[in-house]
Amino acid sequence: MQKFLLLFLFPLFLYAAELHLPVQSVSDNAKSATVNVKQIAMAQHQAAVFVFNKAELVLADVKNITIIEKVDAPSSFSLRVSDMNREWADSNDLTVGAEIKITLGYKDEVEELFNGEITKLSPEFKQNSDGVLIINGSNHLHRLLRAKKTRSFTEMTDSDIIKEIASDSGLKDDIEDVGSEHLFTMQRNQTDYDYLMTMTNKYNCKAWAKDKTLFFKKLEKNSGEDIVVEWGKTLLEFYPVIDTINLMTESEVRGWDNEKAEVIIGNSTIDDITIKVGGDDLGAKMVKDNFGEMKNLSVDENIIDQKNADKAALDIITKNSMGYIMSSGKSEGNNKIRAGMIIQINEVGGKFSGKYYVNTVIHVLSTPRGYSTYFNVTRNTT
Repeated sequence: MQKFLLLFLFPLFLYAAELHLPVQSVSDNAKSATVNVKQIAMAQHQAAVFVFNKAELVLADVKNITIIEKVDAPSSFSLRVSDMNREWADSNDLTVGAEIKITLGYKDEVEELFNGEITKLSPEFKQNSDGVLIINGSNHLHRLLRAKKTRSFTEMTDSDIIKEIASDSGLKDDIEDVGSEHLFTMQRNQTDYDYLMTMTNKYNCKAWAKDKTLFFKKLEKNSGEDIVVEWGKTLLEFYPVIDTINLMTESEVRGWDNEKAEVIIGNSTIDDITIKVGGDDLGAKMVKDNFGEMKNLSVDENIIDQKNADKAALDIITKNSMGYIMSSGKSEGNNKIRAGMIIQINEVGGKFSGKYYVNTVIHVLSTPRGYSTYFNVTRNTT
């Protein structure tokens, strides 16, 4: 196996990444090379060393790395590298499809924040400036977004369907058994990713990809309540907004029962909401008290029974309620903040301090600014 080692030394923080790159010819059995990138804290010292076949040469610094994680989209990354002599751009090993793992943190406290593959390479050529190569990629779930499909599944459980989706995208699977066998069900003009997301909502599960494997598991309680960012300390920016204009007080979902040939109606009100983030008083109750009832009606072809309809109605009104307080923010780099968890934000006033649900987090490491974490958060109470 051909091995590369990149060593990046920056002040105050540590960054490490591992890239698994395809190799055209190393040996009969070798199918990948390994690039290990490790950044070690050393005050006021920056360097980059590229080691190839035990020969060392100085390589350009990493200018910027950005990792984006969302609850409703595949994670992605962007790596901006100085490449004056085109070692990266002309490399036969750094190609679209190469696997990459990125860990980020301080000193010995590092976390793997990205695991996926390269999908885009963009060199930049400008007069009177350093050459630059921008490397982009997504986790393996991006494979499920490439085309909308309409197809049927017969005599299969939802677990069987998810396994087929994984196989269609060239992924292995680790799928928890959910649901009973369907005589017949359809995927209607949806990407595999969108169809998968309907399954996560239906069974209260989480879907993610790692090492070319699709995972589908029941959600575990991992609130992140021990993660605190505080104004005047680690919290650098915070922009909360209270907005009630789109909040509903009741949700109705309609489907169709093919066996009984009748409409299925599911209903849910704000009194049914059990997930409360931030406090006890729902913002939607303020809407009801001040502006009256706001009922939302939707039709869902996937509704097949009363239980399914009621759950769908509750999911809609719960998700809608989370739009009561929304905010973007910036903190000192914190690799513990992940999309889908709850964090505590302190010292931003009595109305806005408290717990928030993180729906987007962006980790940015750049020279000379260092490591920062940006996030979008929501909550449904005061």
